[in-house]
Parts: sequence; structure tokens; C-alpha cells
Amino acid sequence: MTATTVPTDIAIAQAAKLRPIADIARELGLADDEVELYGRYKAKISLGTLERRRASGRLVLVTGINPTPAGEGKSTVTVGVTQALRSSARRRCSASASRRSGRCSA
Repeated sequence: MTATTVPTDIAIAQAAKLRPIADIARELGLADDEVELYGRYKAKISLGTLERRRASGRLVLVTGINPTPAGEGKSTVTVGVTQALRSSARRRCSASASRRSGRCSA
């Protein structure tokens, strides 16, 4: 049996190629005036924008799970579910909020 080494979290993060948030917003059908950019990779969407749009999606809530011994917890599960759902032709995205920072990222 050959042993495979698993890359560290920081190695995975540093190898990731970030997409500009403006491209993601356009992909989701948001107009330029509905998105407030904070650099190339972060943005806010106003509550007014959300209120004007008809809710047509589904919500998958990932909460209260214990991490596996490998450290796979809510964030890993959320990213995995989003990647699986994006394999269909429909638009999908995920957002997560951190209680520590109070920020939400998509």
C-alpha cells in the first residue's frame, strides 16, 4: 500500500485561483449597480436588491456538525455541496458567515 500525502490547508488555499467577484455577480444575473465591490474578490449586495428579486431558489442549511478527524466540518461540506450542485446547468452559489468576523463570503 502506498501512502499519499494530503496537502495542508494553507497549501490548498495558496494554490487556489480566485475568480473576480464581478464575474461571479454577472454570472448570477446581478447588475453592476446592485453590487458594491470591495476590491477584486469581495463585494456586498444591498438588501434592496434582494427584496426586489423574487425568491426562486432553494436553501440548503449546513449547521451543527462535528468535524471529522481530518478536520472536515461545515465549511468543507458547504463547498462540496455547492460544487456538486454546480455540476448541473443551473446557477448555484453559496455564502457563509463567520461569527468571529461578522462577514459573509460567497
